[in-house]
Amino acid sequence: MSPDNPHDKFFKEAFSQPEVLIDFLHVFAPEAVCERIDYATLVREADSFTDDQLAEHFADLVFSAQYGEQSIRLVLLLEHKSYTEEHPHFQINRYLLNVWESQLKQKQPLTPVLPVIVYHGKRRWKQRRVADYFAPVDESLRVYLPDFDYLLIDLSTLADERLPLLRSDYARLTAILLQNSRRKRELARLLDTFADVVRRLVETPAGQRFVGTGFLYLTYTSALTRVELFTIFSRISSQTDTTTMTVAEELIREGEKRAITVAEELIREGEKRAITVAEELIREGQKRAMKAAEELVREKEERAMKAAEELVRKKEERAMKAAEELVRQKEEHAMKAAQELVHQKEREASVKFIGAMLKLNLDVVTIASAAELPLTDVEAIVAEINRTGTA
Repeated sequence: MSPDNPHDKFFKEAFSQPEVLIDFLHVFAPEAVCERIDYATLVREADSFTDDQLAEHFADLVFSAQYGEQSIRLVLLLEHKSYTEEHPHFQINRYLLNVWESQLKQKQPLTPVLPVIVYHGKRRWKQRRVADYFAPVDESLRVYLPDFDYLLIDLSTLADERLPLLRSDYARLTAILLQNSRRKRELARLLDTFADVVRRLVETPAGQRFVGTGFLYLTYTSALTRVELFTIFSRISSQTDTTTMTVAEELIREGEKRAITVAEELIREGEKRAITVAEELIREGQKRAMKAAEELVREKEERAMKAAEELVRKKEERAMKAAEELVRQKEEHAMKAAQELVHQKEREASVKFIGAMLKLNLDVVTIASAAELPLTDVEAIVAEINRTGTA
């Protein structure tokens, strides 16, 4: 199960680091803008100004900073779509109004906003002015049209030779992953080409966490399988091997939790259905017993009453026994299904993990220790992998 939007999560994780934002601004923003931003005052704010309609287009990060002699807000807007937006000014205009309306409600002074779109689609973004959206406009009408612009960080323009323009390894890895997460071959090639970026990052605990976040992001978004991703990261260095192994273990635990949740749900559903059937059987038995009793009473009152009482008692006993038996069978079936599902998920996770370890040429004793499995189980799985050729 993946997060609601892994692109948003990784975008916010990466660009929340000031050095990443500053690095991208130096590459994509005009020099005049870069020179006026006092980066020492750059602070991320907790606010978000995307409403339900804007959430379909953007995820946002809001920063405050000094720009020359005045305070501004700098907002990063991650474009959700993988294709270019025809009329981005309209969405940005709505966003800006949300910012300023919030300030007015809180009786705060209005501050200028510098909007920055981060685009990670394949096609180049065509940036136009608002007036270009319309058919040729009479010159006297132009003054009545909105006239503002935005900064664009178009990751599709960062070819191999331009990536070094980003000075920090955090920014370089961010660009590689956001731009190429859906491009299988290009992602594999760039991770190999810029392996030194990852090696340097994992030399520090913060870098290790960031690489782990990037690896997790790719497991949810990339066309590469988890085994392929694990193999690519493992051959970069022993430290990246450890970092990605930690993420792999988290994914296995997540799978186990989901299996337990499904099992519990099956048990609850089985109990509900068993109780419903039991109640229905009791009601049906009571109805038939009452009808029989009434018929017997009409024929012979004394014998009918005795027969009715006996019949009601027998029916109720049979109904209760049937209900108890049905509940017992449903509970046994649900428990067996749950145990089988958990065993199957654990087995699949073990096969994938052992397959990855075999590709690293580890022996079965080491694999059994790493996987915390009996040696005989590991040997059986290895034999199965060798026999079928799959992991």
